[in-house]
Amino acid sequence: MDGAANVRCHALADHVRILIPDLDALRLGVRAGNTRSHALALAPQIVMLTPDPAREKAALEALALALLAFTPNVAFAEGNTLLLEVGAGLRLFGGLRALLSRVASTVGMLGHTARFACAPTAWGAWLLAAACAERAERAGRRWRVVKQATLARTLDTLPVSLLPFAAEHGDVFEQIGCTTLADLRRLPREGIVRRFGDGVLTLLAQAFGEHPDPREYFQAPASFHAQLELQARVDSAEALLFAARRLVVQLAGWLGAHHAALRKFELRLEHELASRHAPRTSSLKLGWAVPSRDADHLIWLLREKLNQTELAAPVIGLKLVADEVSEYAAPTGTLFPMPEASDESMARLMERLGARLGAQNVLQLSAHEDHRPERAMQTAAYREPAAGRRKPARAKKPAAQPTGDAYPPPHQAVLDLPESPLPSQPRPVWMLERPLRLVVRDERPVYRRPLKTLTRTERIEAGWWDGEGVERDYYVAGDDQGRMFWVYRERLSGQWFLQGLFG
Repeated sequence: MDGAANVRCHALADHVRILIPDLDALRLGVRAGNTRSHALALAPQIVMLTPDPAREKAALEALALALLAFTPNVAFAEGNTLLLEVGAGLRLFGGLRALLSRVASTVGMLGHTARFACAPTAWGAWLLAAACAERAERAGRRWRVVKQATLARTLDTLPVSLLPFAAEHGDVFEQIGCTTLADLRRLPREGIVRRFGDGVLTLLAQAFGEHPDPREYFQAPASFHAQLELQARVDSAEALLFAARRLVVQLAGWLGAHHAALRKFELRLEHELASRHAPRTSSLKLGWAVPSRDADHLIWLLREKLNQTELAAPVIGLKLVADEVSEYAAPTGTLFPMPEASDESMARLMERLGARLGAQNVLQLSAHEDHRPERAMQTAAYREPAAGRRKPARAKKPAAQPTGDAYPPPHQAVLDLPESPLPSQPRPVWMLERPLRLVVRDERPVYRRPLKTLTRTERIEAGWWDGEGVERDYYVAGDDQGRMFWVYRERLSGQWFLQGLFG
C-alpha cells in the first residue's frame, strides 16, 4: 500500500476540488469532486495542476475542427466533452466500429486521450463516457448502445454521482438512499424539483430520449489558420512529422466542413535563434496533382518532403498555411472503370514519385511543332495537365516545306504524285542529345565503321525565323554489320553528323 501511495500522479484541480485525475490517480482512489486534502491523503505524491481555460478552449476547438472530417455536427458539452452526431455517416465510414476507430486515431494524432461512448441521445452518450472515465478498470472500454430500450436499462445502472450537478449537493443523494439513476427516477417529481431544481428532470428526460435536446454545433472558421508551439526544440526534420501531423489533421477537418480540397499548402517553421546568422523562419511548400483533403495522403507527402529536408536551425514552432482552396468533387461510383479513374491513378503515381525522388527528377516528354528533330521533342519536369485540356492534335507537316529528291517540285505534284500520301521515312527510337560530328573517308561518313546511305534524300530547312536556321539532307545509313543510323549532311559545309540510332 505504501508503494502505491508513493506513485507520482497528476490531477487538474482548482483551489478547492479535483477536476480531472489521471489514470494513476484514479487507481489510487482519487475522483473528480474530491477535495484537495482528500486527494493528498489518498495519493501523497499527487501533483496538482492549475487549469488554463484559454489553452483548454484552444485545444478543444482544435480537436473539434479535426473531427469535422467525420460529421458536420460537433457540439461542446460539460467536462471537456465533445458530442458528435454520427448517425447519418455510419454507412459512409463502414459502420460504428470502424468510425470509432478512425475517431480514436484522429484524437491520438492530436496528442489527446479520450473515453468514447455511443448512445441514441446526447446526454446518454455523455453519461456513458463519464462512467468509462470514472472507473479506472474500464478506462479502455467503449460503451456502444444503439437501441432505445437498451439505453434505458444501461443508464438506470449508472451512479447518480456522474450527473454534472451532483458535486454541488455533496452527499445528499447518498443520505436519501439514491445511488443510481433508477433510484433517482423513482423519487417523486415534486420533491426532486423542490430540492434539486427543475433542471434535473429535464436532463434525465433528455438522456432517456423523452425530451428534445437541441444543441448549438461548432462552426468551422471561414479561413484556416493553425499553429503549434513545440514543447522542446527539434533538430531534425523527420522529428517534425509528429507535431506537423496535428496541423494536417485539423486542415483535413476544416476542408471537410467546407466541402473543399486543395492542391498545395505551406508549412512555416519558426527557428530558435541559436546564432546571429540563423534564419528566424523558413518554409516547406508541398504540392500534388489531384486536389485532396485526405489526411493520410497529405501526411504521407509531408513525410517524404521532411525526409529530404535539412533544417537550417532548431525549430520551436510550426504554422500551416493553406490559401489556394477549391471546391471538392466527390468521386462517383461506376459499374465499369472510366478513363478519368486511370488518369487520376497516374497523377497520384507521379506525385508520389516526385515526393520520393524530387520533382526535378520526374520528367515528361513534350512534342513541339518544329521540323528540327532536336527541337521537336523536349523533356521538362512533369506537370499535371489542366482539367478539361485536350491533347494537342499532331501537327501535319506542310507538303511544300521539305524539298529535294524525295519530293518533286510543286508544279509536278498534280501530274506525278498519286492521290494517297507517300509514306514518310522511318525515325529512330534513340535520338542523341546533340548531333555527333562524323569523319569522312573516301566520301563516306564513318561511325566506327564506314556507312552507306540506304534511302533517298530527305531535306529539312527550318528555323530561319528564330536565327537558328538549318539546311540538312537526311539519310538512313547502315554499316556492314547490319546496324542502322540516322545521319545528315549540312548543305553549306558538307559536314556529316549522326542524329539518332535505330534499334
